[in-house]
Amino acid sequence: MNSKLDLLPDERPAPAEQPGPPTEDAGRRGEAGWERWRAWLLPSVPALPALAMGLWGAGRLPLWRDEAITSEIARRSVPDILWCARHIDAVHAVYYLFMHCVVQVFGAGEFALRLPSIAAFAAMAAGVTALGRRIMSGSVGLIAGLLCAGAPFANHYAHEARSYSLVAALTVWLTVLFVDLAERGSRRRYAAYGAGIALLGLVHLFALLILPAHLATLLLTRRTRTMLRRWSAAAAGAVVAVSPLIALAVTQRNALDWLTRPGWRDALYLAEAFTGPPSVAYLLGAAMAVGLLTARRRGPIGLQALALPWLLLPATVLLLVSQFHPFYTGRYVIGSLPAMALPAAAGLARLPHRTWIAPLVAMAVLVAPLQVAQRRPENWWDDLRGAAAIVEREARPGDGILFLTADRRSIAEAYPEAFRGLRDVALRRTPAQAGNFGGTEFDPAEIVRRLTGAATTRVWLLEGPWRAPSLVPRDRAKVDALQRDFRQAGVWRVRGVTLSLFQR
Repeated sequence: MNSKLDLLPDERPAPAEQPGPPTEDAGRRGEAGWERWRAWLLPSVPALPALAMGLWGAGRLPLWRDEAITSEIARRSVPDILWCARHIDAVHAVYYLFMHCVVQVFGAGEFALRLPSIAAFAAMAAGVTALGRRIMSGSVGLIAGLLCAGAPFANHYAHEARSYSLVAALTVWLTVLFVDLAERGSRRRYAAYGAGIALLGLVHLFALLILPAHLATLLLTRRTRTMLRRWSAAAAGAVVAVSPLIALAVTQRNALDWLTRPGWRDALYLAEAFTGPPSVAYLLGAAMAVGLLTARRRGPIGLQALALPWLLLPATVLLLVSQFHPFYTGRYVIGSLPAMALPAAAGLARLPHRTWIAPLVAMAVLVAPLQVAQRRPENWWDDLRGAAAIVEREARPGDGILFLTADRRSIAEAYPEAFRGLRDVALRRTPAQAGNFGGTEFDPAEIVRRLTGAATTRVWLLEGPWRAPSLVPRDRAKVDALQRDFRQAGVWRVRGVTLSLFQR
């Protein structure tokens, strides 16, 4: 039977539903989707200028001594890298293994060796932006990321083929995860945090000083016992995982004998390194004060409780420990640099109508001379490339060469083409075979015998900018034999290196 005939006289068919305006739930879903896009896009804004700053001048700078060691060890085989770690520099073993993979793909050129540091610098700026947005606002995150991208201290280490930029990037993103634990503290996230902390410690042991800072943040924000217990378990697990490296590094602590006991001047120098020139320091200091005094907590963890321990504790702990055994140098606490940018960004964000752009531009102009200066090769630590060029230009095939001290041999390892055809008079075992930086040399008597042989008529002596007044017997034998049986035919000096040619 037709359904229309079944309707009662007073009934009418229900009108067909017409599409209405979007519901409130749909609007909220749209806003949530846009927020997710902002969360991904906003960090890229400071990451791009940070990447550009890192690429600027990276290929013009010569390798310096520490970078030469990176170049030399990264080109060894994996077993040779592990063999070296058993004897020296175990704290950088994971970094050297990582750089070994980089060298296999990109080669061992100066620019290629610095690519990971440049990428990590950009990742650090992105991480600070994400962190600022999480605990304060998108504007705070953006300003903090731009401050880090323009920081001369961070720019300097973006141009070094060493682990410090990687440490800064890992520290920032682990802090993002740490803040996330207060909101979504699943066991999987705690496990990821613990694994990340272990990786950070493997990249550089002193980076584990972020743990006291995170603990202080938890105590200041009065987090629940459950969170404290889970965080403690994750942190303890990370320390246990790194403990074999800690035990090995303790046996190699004499590698830091070049450090001296730090004082107040070192703390002041660190503050100047973080802030830049005095004019910029005053602007940043004022912005930090405003930010710390006026910032309001957006989530479970506030700016003050996060930034102050992160900025102060790692350096303070390392400075205090170094009163008993010197371990401190400024680059070991580079992971605290972003903690300065966050409160400064919070203070600048208080300016109305985005007028914070003006002080950012002013600071960029003020640090511009420093940025230019630290990208000039003549201002770099050492000019190992210049020393290698002199050898390549002036040396003859079959010339002998001596290094004073033996670890200066890393120059020849970093620029091998320039030293090809020269005879390393004192070398008994190569650095890779000996598991160190300088190799193993013959005893003094054998060095003198090899120098005074009839086949040796020209010898190069490569040493630092000045000669120590007291030398170990091997090095004293080299100098005495050269001065007794040869005449000095020429001297060349570049930054950090002295080259002397001796002839019969």
